[in-house]
Amino acid sequence: MDEGVTDKTDHPGASAERGAGGGDAEDDTAPSSDPPGGDPHRVRETRAGRAAPAAGAKALADISDRIQRAHGTLSPQLRQAARYVLAHPEDVALTSMRRLAEHAGVKPSTMVRLARALDFDGYESFREPYRHWLRGGESAFVARARTLQERGRGEAGSPGALLQEMTTADMVALRDTVDATNVTALRRARDLICGARTVFVLGLRSCYSLAAFFHYAYSIVQGNAVLVDSHAGTLFDRLARADSRDVALVIGFRPYTSDSVRATAMAAERGVRVVALTDSLVSPLAERASQVLLTDTASPSYFQSLVPALAQVQALLALVVAEGGEAALAAITETERQMDAVDAYWQEPKRRRRSS
Repeated sequence: MDEGVTDKTDHPGASAERGAGGGDAEDDTAPSSDPPGGDPHRVRETRAGRAAPAAGAKALADISDRIQRAHGTLSPQLRQAARYVLAHPEDVALTSMRRLAEHAGVKPSTMVRLARALDFDGYESFREPYRHWLRGGESAFVARARTLQERGRGEAGSPGALLQEMTTADMVALRDTVDATNVTALRRARDLICGARTVFVLGLRSCYSLAAFFHYAYSIVQGNAVLVDSHAGTLFDRLARADSRDVALVIGFRPYTSDSVRATAMAAERGVRVVALTDSLVSPLAERASQVLLTDTASPSYFQSLVPALAQVQALLALVVAEGGEAALAAITETERQMDAVDAYWQEPKRRRRSS
């Protein structure tokens, strides 16, 4: 996840994301920290506050289980909506149904049909557990972690079952990589990158690893890449001389890092063609992009999955080399020669022959 700024549109209840934390429901019987003879009403309120996050987590765990059981009977559009709901539970609580559907890439009516497919009376009854979940006063990351712990209780939440669910979610997203629409998007992104004077690569926080990997592997083939990072406060300095001859590969997922959004806007204003690897067509990174590569980040874990995004990066690199011809092969050969000259990689020591 690209931790940072969230989209404030349609978020009238955003203040519910922060507040006093709480413990598990089991803490109801724990001794109060109040002195003997303290206000009994305050004690009850404290216990209720501790129980609220656990109750909300349990409700979301139940919805996740419903999605898992119904997954095989859902239409492709309903599955797409369900994956987004699993990946972004805080969005369900804080955004309008229309905005949520827009982020998920489906019609608003799909959200209504998903709610009914999961045995809710309608969308509002489906949405209410998510609102209750965030009313517990915990941040989204803590609330996700609590939901994960709640699902881990009992036989259905065994480590093997959880890992299987995580793997299944990644496999579903990975299959989208070879979808015809995504292949076309990758080719267009490849063409933009191959025709650029300079390729600026930007990914911050958790997405930095993806950006650094692309920059490293791409630099083996081409020498025109610049990794845009915030080292020594020079994030925006790297883009100071960028223009319409250049391309910026920007990587980020909800919640989007503020500097990623600002740097992408700066690049676009300078005429740089933006290739955005992100999770929604309405992502702020995609707003002025010449090409968008969509990636599903859904995961039952407390942190969204970067596995599908890594697959997109690897696919893009492969297409660049496949199109590179003899020049790409010569560049790789030269890079390997330089690495060998400085003993870049460890090798098994040669055994000395025993003298007879």
